[in-house]
Formats: sequence, C-alpha cells, structure tokens
Amino acid sequence: MAKFKVYYTIELNEVATRIFEQNDFEVKVCSHNDEETYIKELAAYQPDAVMCRTEPVTAKMMDVCTGLKVIGKQGAGLDNIDMDHAAEKNIQVVFAPAGNANAVAEHAILLMLMCAKRFNYVDRQFRGGNFLVRMGMEHTFELGGKTLGMIGCGRISQLVMKKAKYGFGMNIIGYDPYLTQDKVGDLCELRPTAKEVWEQADFVSVHLPVVDSTFHSIGREQFSWMKPTASFINCARGALIKEDELVACLKDGTLFQAGLDVFEHEPIQESSRELFDLDNAIMTPHMAATTEQSVLNCCTSVADDIVAVCNGKAPQCPANKPKF
Repeated sequence: MAKFKVYYTIELNEVATRIFEQNDFEVKVCSHNDEETYIKELAAYQPDAVMCRTEPVTAKMMDVCTGLKVIGKQGAGLDNIDMDHAAEKNIQVVFAPAGNANAVAEHAILLMLMCAKRFNYVDRQFRGGNFLVRMGMEHTFELGGKTLGMIGCGRISQLVMKKAKYGFGMNIIGYDPYLTQDKVGDLCELRPTAKEVWEQADFVSVHLPVVDSTFHSIGREQFSWMKPTASFINCARGALIKEDELVACLKDGTLFQAGLDVFEHEPIQESSRELFDLDNAIMTPHMAATTEQSVLNCCTSVADDIVAVCNGKAPQCPANKPKF
C-alpha cells in the first residue's frame, strides 16, 4: 500500500508522476475539471496532497479532505487557491515562483512584437487575399528606441526588461511602490506614479498579483492616459482588468491595441467574446507559462516539495507558513 496519495486537478507532465511513484506515492488524476467533480472525488480518494495549475482549490475542496497536508501549485500565481482557508486548516502550500518566469517574460515580448507589427490586422488581410497589405502599413514599429512601461517590477518584469533593453534597445520605465531605484539598478527608470508610466510608454506591460488592491484596478481611466498608438500587454492575470472597459476602449479607439494572454473568465465567457472579432486584440489562451522547459521545471520543483512535506521535511518553495 502506498504511503501517501496525490490528487491532480491536471497532469501537466509525467515527470511529477515518476517522482511520486519513485517515492511510493499513489496518484489520481481528476476525471473532469469542475468543483463538483473535485469535491466528489476528493471525498472518496482522501489524498494527502493536491496538485494544481490554474484550476481552483477552494475551501469546500479542502474541507472534504480529512488528512490534506499540502497543496502544490505548478506555477507562481496563487490566486486560484484559497490561501486564507489553507492557513486556517494548517495546510502547507508550495509553488514554483521561478520555474516559468522566463517563459512568461518571452511571451510578453512576443505579444509586444505582434502589436508592433499589427499582427492580427495583417494576418486577416493576408488570409483574405490582400498581399499588398504589406505596403504602406501605418502605425507599425520597430522596438528599438521605443519606451516600455512596466507596472510591477518584480522577477518576471525584470526578465522582460533585460530582453527589451539589451535585446531590442528599448527605453524602460516602471512603477512599483515596493521597490527603490537601487533595487532595479539601470534596468529601468522608476517613476513616482503609475500614471506617468501609462502616459509616457509606447507599450505598457502589467506584472502584478491579484490582491484586493489590484483587483479590477485597470480600466478606461488608465487606457485613456496612454498615447494614441500605444499598446497594452497582459501576461499576468485577467482579474486585474475591468474587461468590459477593455473591450469598449479597443472598440472606440481609446486603446490602440492589446496583447492578452489572460482573461477575467477562463475559458472565455460570452461577455468577452467580442474580443475575437477585434483586429486590435491579439490573444493567446493563458499559455505564456507553458513551454516544455517551464512545465518540466515547475512539475519537478512542486513534486519534490510535496514529497518533502508529506515526509515531514521543509519544502524548498513554501508559499505560506502553517503551524503544524
């Protein structure tokens, strides 16, 4: 009989399963991705650990597990886990804060390049038979000499800065109330207010967690501050944005373009489907973090930490400090 049980809300890579099996763990993958199924299967399976990606791990899910020791997030953002309830129940949460950082940074650059070349518009015109769309393209840019504004200047943001500054010759400005200029060095020039970044940048890239102070903190007001040909990039979280205002601003020209990897509701709900019809909305399905390398890194790190916690050892990447 296995020593411990792990329940996956999703299995991203078999490397984690191999780690568990090598350590005499039993694993079970959910049969369907919805809370009702999770609760039913968790109650029957009674795992020691839950391993997730962006799927929700709710209070009800934790409550049906009588011996849940650890929740492992295969990534950095923790907004899909009820962290307060985990703390109340003394459940350790582990995550992979650096495992996918480079992948997300590269994706932010990708979306910025696509905006700079007005990719959606050109692609649709070309597929429709307009080869001459390439001639006389207005409002397409090279990145060199342009200004990239960063809202939030943490780990991923600084990787974006390095690629943009040293790879493309961009000027970098940023706003982060928790950082001082000496902490970011010459990577960017910090501005005293976020508004200055929105006003001065040719591209604004947001890299913030979703907390009470940032939830729905970006909308028409911020987009109205931007230059007429500036683009907005979001590879962080959809809940940072008032999505109805984003759609309206793209439609009425307040916002020139947006490169989006994340959305307020995932999968996208009917209220957001207007985005699909807009040439100035470039979208990918929350895939910034899912490269082969990043998935391997995250799965390995989180699986190792789950094994450690179940065996009474300290994890390498704790996201909270439960009192055992």
